[in-house]
Amino acid sequence: MTAKHSVNLLHAELYPEKQLLTLTSVATAWLVLLAFMGIWTAFTEMNFKQSAEKHNGLLKQQQQKSILAKQLESQLQTRKISPALKKNLNTIKLVMQHKDALLNKLTDSNETFAGGFVMAMNDLSAMHHKDIRLQTIRINAKEMSFTGLARTPQAVPAWLAGFKNSRLLSGKAFVHFKLVKNEQNITEFVVSSAPTEGES
Repeated sequence: MTAKHSVNLLHAELYPEKQLLTLTSVATAWLVLLAFMGIWTAFTEMNFKQSAEKHNGLLKQQQQKSILAKQLESQLQTRKISPALKKNLNTIKLVMQHKDALLNKLTDSNETFAGGFVMAMNDLSAMHHKDIRLQTIRINAKEMSFTGLARTPQAVPAWLAGFKNSRLLSGKAFVHFKLVKNEQNITEFVVSSAPTEGES
């Protein structure tokens, strides 16, 4: 009786390497990003409507106070000034100053940067690079930073070069830039407009 023997000539190094960036993982990441952008856009639109309603209400009050102030000033010019009327006029002027300050804050672009975040997300979506995988995106009124993975170190500068076509990112100074390879020999990168601790 003869025994059958087999030899496996396919060594481990001959197996194909597992790809980090597959079509499924990239599609999933973009779907999650699009869902997040949709939620953020709805949230921003709701906040914008609330701010617009508050702005319109304050503007209407300001117009009413302005009309009343003009009426009182007209009365002061034609009549003898009474202490009570003068006090009332000063109170109305003070209230109007507070309303103006609140209106300026509501319409200050440095205070309301949510629209800028949505614009940046749209620009980043349009600047998609096949060798770049973003992991975190941080944008606020003072700084913006990105971290992610790259197939090659050269892919990161090529991706950053596309910022010149962005309405929000063009001309932005990114003072902190870091490239490092992890244990899997994959390039990790950090790009930030704010210096890290210890940097001047």
